[in-house]
Amino acid sequence: MRSQKPGNPRTSVATIVFAAALVATLCAATGSAQPPAPPTGAIFSEDSGGRLDSLRRARDTLMGIRDFDAALNPAQTVVARQDETQRDADYAKDLTALARIQAELARLDPAESNFLKAIEIVEQAEGEFSISLVEPYRGLGRAYIKGARYPEAITVLEEAQHISQRNLGLFNVEQSGVIDDITTAYLGLGDTGEARRMQLARLDNAVKRFGANDPRVFPFRYQLADYYQRSRLTDSAREQYAEVLKSQEAQLAPNDPQLMSPLRQLAKIDLLTTQGETDEARTRLKAILEQNQDADPVERGLSLAALGDWATVTDDVEGARAYYKQAWDAFAAKPDVDVGDFFAKPVLLDFIAPLDAVDRGERSRRPYSWAQLEAHFDLSADGRPYNVSIAGREGPPSPIENRFTRRLRETHFRPRLVGGEPVATDNVRFTHLFRYYVSKDAAERSADDSE
Repeated sequence: MRSQKPGNPRTSVATIVFAAALVATLCAATGSAQPPAPPTGAIFSEDSGGRLDSLRRARDTLMGIRDFDAALNPAQTVVARQDETQRDADYAKDLTALARIQAELARLDPAESNFLKAIEIVEQAEGEFSISLVEPYRGLGRAYIKGARYPEAITVLEEAQHISQRNLGLFNVEQSGVIDDITTAYLGLGDTGEARRMQLARLDNAVKRFGANDPRVFPFRYQLADYYQRSRLTDSAREQYAEVLKSQEAQLAPNDPQLMSPLRQLAKIDLLTTQGETDEARTRLKAILEQNQDADPVERGLSLAALGDWATVTDDVEGARAYYKQAWDAFAAKPDVDVGDFFAKPVLLDFIAPLDAVDRGERSRRPYSWAQLEAHFDLSADGRPYNVSIAGREGPPSPIENRFTRRLRETHFRPRLVGGEPVATDNVRFTHLFRYYVSKDAAERSADDSE
């Protein structure tokens, strides 16, 4: 359960209406639900080329709003209208777009086929090291990840990375997306060591490209810190935020509002690990906030919410209410921020996951798999859960359930806000992932099934 970033994540109604109207107009022009393909060997006229461009715009708009069901028809039509001898110059891109849509819709076999076709066409036209190959290779790798074909995903994604490095330099930061995908594939295999190595390489590329203290490196440190936090390596995450703060302190005034961002992250980690006993980052954040009343409303809102979270965890109910109301008002001063949406859901603050069998395995080489528990509970306006129960399980029964339930009862949440006021929430759902060792026979059966 995570709060969304400020801003309105919902697609504008105007964009959806435009996309739907565009598809309807294109289909109506042919008098059918699906525009017919041209006869074999047809030469495309300027008019038919214009229709292809219109279909591409419809496809891309629908992909942009992630309506892949609606994007499938124009994507298929664009490809179908180009026969083998009279293909458009963008045919490989059209195949790649279609394959991506098919992968998103879990139609993995045709997606794989179309990605491979696109790769073959680009290789024949531009050579096996063309930078144009990165996108279809990456798409194919992501499709393999969706199909849990992790070794194949790593192979094709490493090829995409190699091509990127060959064209843009060994330490180019443009390969970051590919590195993230390779990380995901390694995590799918359960190889957290390689996953961590990839994320460290991602940061190292940025440091080599820009320099350790360059502000352009900060987003890379933040992402690595986020990876560490999701991997429950809070000390490693703290180191990255501390490096950002150190770099900024060397370049900015002591009370510069830009320092609020890393201080917020450090305060969150301190809250999680010490329950408020270590409060240096929180104290500095509060002081800088008080001295920068005219700072960006979003930065103020995020910082005030963080102080409210601190008050919640330390059971300062009135202080939390005051900070949350100020945070609401700060966000509301930014017209393009949907403050109601930002505070629409409770936010987990200090849940400490119980150690599972693999956590306690001390680097055992035994195979393991993932399972999950789903808890349902009600949440008070003060951010405390009650009526906690296990509502679902994926994987075998585990002794971790009782410890997980107890930890959840002890956890604090930022309550959802309505008009700036904390309110109770019924039937909150929370999913917890954990690992367990599998027997050798079960691992072998799983490998046979994947083949």
